[in-house]
Amino acid sequence: MARILLIHGAWGNGSSWTGVVPLLTAQGHQVEAFSLPGHGRNDTPSGDIGQPEYVAAVEARLLAGPPALLVGHSMGGMVVAQVAARQPRHVTAAVFVAALLPQDGESLLDLVQRQDAPGVRDFVRPGPVKGTTLLDPGAAGVLFPEATPQAAAAAMAVLSPQPNRGQTDKAIVGPGFAAVPKAYVFCTEDRVVAHPLQRAMVAATPCEAEFTLECGHVPMLTQPKALAGILLGLAA
Repeated sequence: MARILLIHGAWGNGSSWTGVVPLLTAQGHQVEAFSLPGHGRNDTPSGDIGQPEYVAAVEARLLAGPPALLVGHSMGGMVVAQVAARQPRHVTAAVFVAALLPQDGESLLDLVQRQDAPGVRDFVRPGPVKGTTLLDPGAAGVLFPEATPQAAAAAMAVLSPQPNRGQTDKAIVGPGFAAVPKAYVFCTEDRVVAHPLQRAMVAATPCEAEFTLECGHVPMLTQPKALAGILLGLAA
């Protein structure tokens, strides 16, 4: 059975994958969905945290066990690309779910500013400490437009403060990334990382496997069975 590491996106935490984890573990896989530094209910928000801290945390977790399928959602794709480039022999494949797929020297903001879609820009509010931000509840309509009001409200309630540096730090994607098998899960109704941007990133960094879900930005919430099915196929 495979080992699968699930990396959440901006403002998220390990609970972002709640609907997917049991579907993967039920098939016998070792699944780890954890919160990046500064995220999650039991962590302290800090504006000093950025991509290097995210990468170090995921790399340490990766190296603590056997090689793994590394899966990143949204901002988590930035982290997955960098960790996979650093540890290509320890990553069975890198999977990007409606994710930012950077080339060396690109930041999250560099990528999202290429699209016409405003994303969650209008819903960003100052965070609890300097250098962090929160999302206004109105962001739910952009993040998961097809979710029920109850599911959307519950998902918004568990979001974490987001360090600004996680979005402005430049990715360091070394040559090792070329040796890692890659897969991309396109979300055609995405209003955060719009479908044209997803396609442009994959054109710049080709992926051996491509999948498409007709949903918004967070398939873990709105299409967990379909997403889990894709991941199970890649883990086989």
